[in-house]
Amino acid sequence: SKHANEKTDDTPAKMQPQNEKNILETAISHQNTMQSSPNPPEWKTSLSSHQGGPPPPSFASYAWYPLMSSSSPASSIYVSCRGHSLPIHLIDAYTSQLRASYRPYNAVDELEGPTVVDFSPDGNHIYGTGFKTDRTVAVFDTNIPGREGLIMRLGKTRRSSDGQKGIPSAIAFPKNVGENRNYGPSNVFAVGAYSPASIYIYDNRMSSNTKPAGTIVLHGGLCVVGHGRAFSRKKRRFASVDDADQSQDIEENLFSTARVNWFQSRARGGVTQLMWARPTSNNPYVLYSASRRSNAVLSWDVRALSGQDLNGDGRKCGSTRPICGLQSYARDGDTNQRLGFDLDSTGNRIFVGCGDRESLVKVYDVRNGQINFELELFDSCGKKKHAVNGVSYFESPHLMGNDGLLAVA
Repeated sequence: SKHANEKTDDTPAKMQPQNEKNILETAISHQNTMQSSPNPPEWKTSLSSHQGGPPPPSFASYAWYPLMSSSSPASSIYVSCRGHSLPIHLIDAYTSQLRASYRPYNAVDELEGPTVVDFSPDGNHIYGTGFKTDRTVAVFDTNIPGREGLIMRLGKTRRSSDGQKGIPSAIAFPKNVGENRNYGPSNVFAVGAYSPASIYIYDNRMSSNTKPAGTIVLHGGLCVVGHGRAFSRKKRRFASVDDADQSQDIEENLFSTARVNWFQSRARGGVTQLMWARPTSNNPYVLYSASRRSNAVLSWDVRALSGQDLNGDGRKCGSTRPICGLQSYARDGDTNQRLGFDLDSTGNRIFVGCGDRESLVKVYDVRNGQINFELELFDSCGKKKHAVNGVSYFESPHLMGNDGLLAVA
């Protein structure tokens, strides 16, 4: 009833972007049966897809079509990738049949599959990245299968010192389409990378005037975390404090530096997930990130990414300061697995998955970072089980009591 994929390992779970009433009726009746029966029935998989190869290999990444509607079978699709030398697949969400394939090729004209894939907010393009041989992003027109696409490079060459380094591991677009198109950032997308860990924000309009099979270099990417933000403070051999106000400024500066270093250190283990705030939230310019071996999910305000004064004397420094995070949401994250998180439709609550030591889903208020409640996960024997690799939340007025459905992998 939830049109979930059959997944293994640490592949996250994602709800459909638009679940209609006829889909939710099955979930509601199942919920009522679970509450009234001492032996509740088990959920059954309604969709199982192994396009690109049989199990046990799982999807490296997949994404639902952003404009899909369950009442329109033509729009009920999702895109997936498995990495290695396999193409990107567009799959029917109802029949599990292959709709189309998109084939990225590397510099030596070999087929190379991405490990990260996503749709543009309008659904017109498919973005694939995470290639092992080069730091590139492949962009395909959804309506044109095959190998004709655009290659966007994150640096001039593979080994050049410019641009974003490392293997891209996550990509995220602001979901401000339709009636929400005037809220929050637009024409941008964020890319996260493994070691050396970094998060960059790029302008999506740079490829608008490029030929279909062209290659461009993404210049001027704005770095949130990572090697692109040098932190070199001007040192002074002698410092004199004339009054109490200057002493207080220096003390606040030290605390600010410690806070910056704390946020930067929590994001350097390798980015595993990126997500923009909902367009209807209080601050739609917030970017959320999760990293490997990190004990917190972090939020960053992209409106405050410019260099600031570190000297405390009102003069600009010769270098920019690293970005300070907006808020953090604690979790048990001492693992190399992907631990997922998700936001509700209002963007006021965040659902954070924890590692196998806690086996929890923690629900936080995104504005103050206070925890609302914890959801414990148990197996059939009543014992805590496994890390929470994927979290997906969906709420609808068709549900009883206006509660939502939470999918956990």
